[in-house]
Amino acid sequence: MLSASLHNDILILLFQLFLLLLFARVFGELFQRMGQPSVVGEILAGIVLGPSLLGSIPIFSDLMIVQSTNGTDLIEVVSLLGAMLLLLITGLETDLALIKHHAKSAFGTAFGGLILPLILGFSFCFLIPDSLLVDPTQRIVFSLFLATAISVSAIPVIAKVLIDLNLIRRDVGQITIAAGMIDDTAAWILLSIVLGLIEFGVVTAQNVLFSVGKVVLFLSVSFVAGKWLAAKVISFAQNSIKSNYKFLTILILFSLGFGAVAQSLKLEAILGAFVAGIIFSRIPSIPEESIDRLESITFGIFAPIFFATAGLKVNLAPILNPELLLIGVGLILVATISKVTGAYIGARWFGKSDHWTALSFGAGLNARGAIQIIIATIGLSFSIISQEIFSLIIIMAVVTSVLAPFMLRWTLS
Repeated sequence: MLSASLHNDILILLFQLFLLLLFARVFGELFQRMGQPSVVGEILAGIVLGPSLLGSIPIFSDLMIVQSTNGTDLIEVVSLLGAMLLLLITGLETDLALIKHHAKSAFGTAFGGLILPLILGFSFCFLIPDSLLVDPTQRIVFSLFLATAISVSAIPVIAKVLIDLNLIRRDVGQITIAAGMIDDTAAWILLSIVLGLIEFGVVTAQNVLFSVGKVVLFLSVSFVAGKWLAAKVISFAQNSIKSNYKFLTILILFSLGFGAVAQSLKLEAILGAFVAGIIFSRIPSIPEESIDRLESITFGIFAPIFFATAGLKVNLAPILNPELLLIGVGLILVATISKVTGAYIGARWFGKSDHWTALSFGAGLNARGAIQIIIATIGLSFSIISQEIFSLIIIMAVVTSVLAPFMLRWTLS
C-alpha cells in the first residue's frame, strides 16, 4: 500500500500533468493558428497557471506549485524527460552532411553568430546588480552561463518559418539551418564546461582545462564507441527482433543511457541525449516511422508539459519593477543585435554572401525558443541564476521567437 504522503504526491502530480498538458495544447494550437510557434503558446499556458495569474489563488497555488514530501518536485522529473526527448530529436535532425556541404558559409555565419553574442552577453552581465545574483562572488560563472544562453538559436522555429516561406530546400534555408546546428552544438559544449566550473566554485586555468577535458573525453568516447555500439545494436535488432517498436525503444534506451553517463560526470543528462541523437543521425538504418513516433510522443505530450512547466516558474509581477524591466529590455536588445550583427558579419566576411542574404541568416538565427528555455531551466536548477533572471530569459526566448518570422519575411522579401 502507498503511504498517505506518497498517495497525495501522486494525486497532485496527476492534477498538474492534466492541467499543464490541457492548457499547453490549447494555447499552442491558438498560437499556431495565429502563425506563431506553438512553443510560445505552451510557455504562456504555464505563465497563466503560474503565480502571475491562476497560481496567485491560494488553493490553486497549493496544487500547482508544490514539492513532494522528500523535497523533490515530481513535475520536474517529467519535465526533464521532455527536455531529453527534445534534445534527442535535435540531435537526430543535426545533418552533418548538410553542414559539410555548406561548410564555408555555415561556419562563417555560425562563428559570427556565436562569438559576438558571447562577448556582448558576457559584458552586459557586469551591469546586472548584485541583488539579482544568487551569489555575487560567482559573477564570472553567472556571466559565462548567461552569455551561453544568449548565443543559442532555435532550429525548430527557424525550420518552421523557412518551410512556411518555401525556402527550406534553397541555399539560404540550408545554410541558416546548418549554421544553427553548429551554434547549438558549440553552445552545449560551452554549457557543459560552465557546469563543470560550478563544481569547483572558482574559475582557474586548471579548473577550466579539467572541465574542457571532461567534455572532450565524453564526446570523443561517445562518438567513437557509441557509434560502433549503436550500429551493432541496430544490426542485431534488424535481424533478430520482430517488434514494430524496436527502433523507438533503442533510441530511448540510448538517450537514457548516455544521459545517465553525462549526469554521472556532472555534465547534465540532456547533453547525453543530444549526443545520442547525433550518433543515430549518422546511422541511415533507423526507419523514418520510428522517428515520427518519437516526435509524436515528444511534441504531443512531453514537450508541451516541459514548456508549460518552464512558464509555471515565471512570475511577471517582479518584472514590472523599473530596474528589472530595464534589464529585460537590455537583454533582449543585446541578444538580438549581437546575433543579427554577428551572423551578418560572419556571412559577409567568411561566406561572401550579399547584404540581404547575410541579414536573413541573422534574422533566422535570432530565434531562441526551446533551446534557451532548456538552458535557463538548467541554470535555475543549479542555482546559477535567480528566479528573476530566469523569468527574463524565458521572456527573451518568447520575444525573439515571435520576432524571427517577421524579421525573416522582411529580409527575404
